[in-house]
Order: sequence, then structure tokens, then C-alpha cells
Amino acid sequence: MQDPRLRLFAVTALSVAAFTSTAGAVAALAWWLLFTPRTRSLPRPGLLLPLVAMIAATALVSELGGGAGLSYFIRMTVLLLLAAWAYAATEEGEVLAVAVWALGNRIGFEIGLIAEMGLSGLGVLRQEIDQVRVAMALKGIRPGLRSIVPLAVTLIVTELRRSEEIARLLVVRGYTHGGRICPRFRKSTADTPAALSALIPLLLSVLPVGDVFILLGRSF
Repeated sequence: MQDPRLRLFAVTALSVAAFTSTAGAVAALAWWLLFTPRTRSLPRPGLLLPLVAMIAATALVSELGGGAGLSYFIRMTVLLLLAAWAYAATEEGEVLAVAVWALGNRIGFEIGLIAEMGLSGLGVLRQEIDQVRVAMALKGIRPGLRSIVPLAVTLIVTELRRSEEIARLLVVRGYTHGGRICPRFRKSTADTPAALSALIPLLLSVLPVGDVFILLGRSF
């Protein structure tokens, strides 16, 4: 999906559907399988599997306590897949362009700039994690609780210092508020049908399945 506006619309609708009900999550998963690069949009297993393991552990505790652990696992896993796809598909400058298109050159520019800085920070953080892993491997240090906790604190402090440096740089360059860009968007022929089909999981999450098919039948 090339148009970031339609991608944002689809991700929002699918995320709401997946969070609302298990049926919506299963339908959102089917959409993800049909309209995305699937496994090619996922990060490497070393980053994804620990997150899935955390979701599974929480779901197991919930299930043992009499809660809806299986439903939680399905819904949160689908949300994780959608987030991974959205992050991988987003190119530099798209968030700023969409924010300016939707909210204008003042509020939209500021929100978009903050979002772009956040995405840039995630990219830098990922590179630093890779460097830390290489350094630990060279030193023969195995990842564990004793090493991960101080490393996580170090990465957080480094990211906070980086944010402060960026803020100072913006002040030095005279930035106060707002800005002006002319957003341009690419769109393929499959973008609109894919975005509109994202409404089906949303309907499945809030309406009985029979009512959804009746509405779809009337629409055609």
C-alpha cells in the first residue's frame, strides 16, 4: 500500500477491530495475509519472538486465572503484526506529510515533526541495539537479566540525551512553531480497495457475523 493516508486509515480500522473482539482480530489477520508482504514486513525473529513470548506469558497467566487468555493472545499478536507492517511500510517524511495534509501547516507540522523524530529515534535505537549485541558477542557475554537491565537503562539515557540535543539544534536554527511543506502522495490501483476492505474486520468486531453479511449483500 503506497498511499500513507490510506495505510493509516487501514491500520487504524484494523487495530480497532483486533482490539475489540477475537472475530475482528481473526478478520484483521486475514486482511494482513492478503494485502501485506506478510513475513517480509516483520523484523527479525530476535526482536519479534521475545514480544510474542511476553504476550503468550501474559495470556497464560490470564487463562489460568479464569480470564480470556486465548482471546488476549490472538488480539495482541495481530496488533503486533499490524504494528510491524505499518512501521516497515512507512518511509521517511510520510508521517509529516500526512499530518500536514490532515491538520495544516501549523498543528499538523508540529505533530508530524514530533512523530518523525520518534521514528528516527527508533531507527537509531535499533542500530545501537545491534551494535551492543555485536559487542557482547565479541566479549563472550551472554544476554541475561544482569546484562539486559543496565544496557536498557543506558539506551534510554542515551535516547533522552539525543532528544535534548535535537531540541537544542532546533532552537539554534530558529524553529518556533509550524512550517510549510507541499505533501505529495503516490497511490496504486490496489490501495483504495485494500483500504475499504479493512472496514470488514471492523464491522465483524462490532456486529454479529450474520448482520455483516446482510449489509455486504445489500451494498452489492
